Amino acid sequence: MKSLLLLSLVLALTLSMSSNSQAQISLLSTDLTSIGDQITRYTDTIPTYGPGAAGAGVTWDFSAAINDTTSVTNVVTVASTGFANTFPTSDYAMRGVADSHLFFTHDANSMTTTGAAGDLLGTGEIIEAPFTDPLKLHEFPRTYQSFFDDTYAFEAEADGAAFNVYRIRLNHSGHVYDTTDAYGTLITPTGTYDAIRVKSTDYTTDVIDVQLSPLFPAWVNFTTVSDTSVTYSWHAKEEMLAIAEFTFDSLGNPRQFTYSAVLPVTTVGIADIDEEIPFVLYPQPASDQLFIKGLNQTGNHRGEIFSIDGKMIRTEILARNSLNVNDLKAGMYILRIIMADGMRPEPMKFIVQ
Repeated sequence: MKSLLLLSLVLALTLSMSSNSQAQISLLSTDLTSIGDQITRYTDTIPTYGPGAAGAGVTWDFSAAINDTTSVTNVVTVASTGFANTFPTSDYAMRGVADSHLFFTHDANSMTTTGAAGDLLGTGEIIEAPFTDPLKLHEFPRTYQSFFDDTYAFEAEADGAAFNVYRIRLNHSGHVYDTTDAYGTLITPTGTYDAIRVKSTDYTTDVIDVQLSPLFPAWVNFTTVSDTSVTYSWHAKEEMLAIAEFTFDSLGNPRQFTYSAVLPVTTVGIADIDEEIPFVLYPQPASDQLFIKGLNQTGNHRGEIFSIDGKMIRTEILARNSLNVNDLKAGMYILRIIMADGMRPEPMKFIVQ
């Protein structure tokens, strides 16, 4: 039974999808993920801390979080998943572990989960679970004290051999109350962000039915379970996925803290970023040379290039006001410049074609 209920945990990812010098940000549709993105996230599986306070101008310091496990999420086309016929109206999918997928619609006004498919239980069995009632994750723009609620539901079947029955079926329904309950400064081992925090409370009901054998195909109710779960997620500009997420177990104890490898790109009050310096990167996209308008050539400045998920690719001395990028694969990158005098302007994004 425990392994079947893991199917309900697919929703945990979707809910994570759902300052003085601390600026109050507004999360837009364009700040979230798109096809081609790859996001690395780290999880502290035994957090000894809580999610912190609600309200305005809060500082959440999770810099001591431990990286116990690492996961990678890839944003792919629906056609590439093999489930396009089941999710014909979805805009894209997120591929996670064990070749499992979550499907979404995403426009300027909202982001919605339309279902899940793949090896959802990690047993090798392919399961398709389109939502009969899709779940809204975001309404845009998302700002401090914004709120909404939404119902959702799905049904899924699986082989019942592990439970000494022929087939087992889960009918899952829920009602999520979503409140942006705080804004402030979020600190993780990756960096410091201007962030808003979302509290999601999910009231769920799981109805589990079984078929005892092929000779007795009628579905028989096995159990019905109701539960309430609370998730906190932190969101920042150009985040792709939630910058951080805090979940609890069924008893209300801290379960895990997950944080993103995506670097803070638009941040106020970060310790290692100095006053704004008006640099411009061109051309966009670049194929051979990337030029840095506004960079003087009087000192040995250093450039650090990161992938969009925060992995450093290389570092080099900027002897001129340009970088050679012809060895980089097509995609989006982040350039961080460290000036000869030690100043660190805000990181900038650039695209290689």
